[in-house]
Amino acid sequence: MDPVQVRVGVLVWLALFLACAGPGQVTSTSTVETNEVSSLPAAADQLHAVIPDAPLLAQGSVEGSDYLFVSAAVSLEDAVHAYIVGFSRNESRVMVMSWSEGGEISQTDPGVDGLDVALNLDHPGPMPTSVTQQRDGTWVMYGFGVPATPGAKPVFWRALSDSPTGPWGDPAIVYQVGGPGAWDAAWIDFPNVFVAEGGVSMLYEGASNAEPDSSHLGVAASSDGITWERPASPSVSPGDCEDVTSIRMPRMLAIEEDWLLAFFAINGADEKPPIHVAAGQDPMHPSCAGAEVTLSVEDLPASGGVHSYALVRTASGPALLVESLDEEASGSSVWLLPLAD
Repeated sequence: MDPVQVRVGVLVWLALFLACAGPGQVTSTSTVETNEVSSLPAAADQLHAVIPDAPLLAQGSVEGSDYLFVSAAVSLEDAVHAYIVGFSRNESRVMVMSWSEGGEISQTDPGVDGLDVALNLDHPGPMPTSVTQQRDGTWVMYGFGVPATPGAKPVFWRALSDSPTGPWGDPAIVYQVGGPGAWDAAWIDFPNVFVAEGGVSMLYEGASNAEPDSSHLGVAASSDGITWERPASPSVSPGDCEDVTSIRMPRMLAIEEDWLLAFFAINGADEKPPIHVAAGQDPMHPSCAGAEVTLSVEDLPASGGVHSYALVRTASGPALLVESLDEEASGSSVWLLPLAD
């Protein structure tokens, strides 16, 4: 079973996989960086992922977690804080892995326990996809989940903290699917929130009831991060991109005066889609223009597929933080892949 073959939202997919996987098998966000712009070198028009000799987190290196879902990542000064959801056969937990360039990785508890109860979310609970800082200094986490009620569709939630690594509190559901005829009526996934002029904006993925297997990207706007103006139509549709039938797991990242857009570019029944990255983006009006294959599964050693990923700023420049399944899909590792032209 592959995450890109399920079009009912990643949480529903995770629950289905947990129910049907054999012993030790589990298995599928996102990230948007802090607020406005980085002081790192500007990205080139076309980028490729540089493959290191070894993963950042090897399979089995995190006790009690067979799978390491890359959920969100944020950079602050010289440190990277990655939100990883660890999965074993019957449980999941959210962890923060933090490191500076050349330094050791530390693991902390972000204090999200209880958010699933407060938000009434079904297993595996709240999945963070975006950590950003408001202009007043408050840190805001956004994510998605499925309410624990029969027939429920995914929702977006947010929580607040004084630190990018938590603990998180004041949870609230802030966004739901559109009306019956809307482009995002069937389901929504992977909210990416960033500070914009006059408020905040949210890039996300959605699909219609008419074409639930074909996802699009839209951008919602808000003055307070709670009440959102839904886009009447998507900003990016599969037909806008060459040889793409569905667009999954969007990520947006600011690099100097440039913006990067990344997404899974799915073509039909492709079980191992590549990650495309496009530079020169307008965050309010993203497009497929300039999107190129930046990472193919074949580039990763002994990979059974890219399961999840995030865009992140590092001290050396932009990078992909990628979860790679092993060839038997019995676990996963996490790779930090610098982006170069």
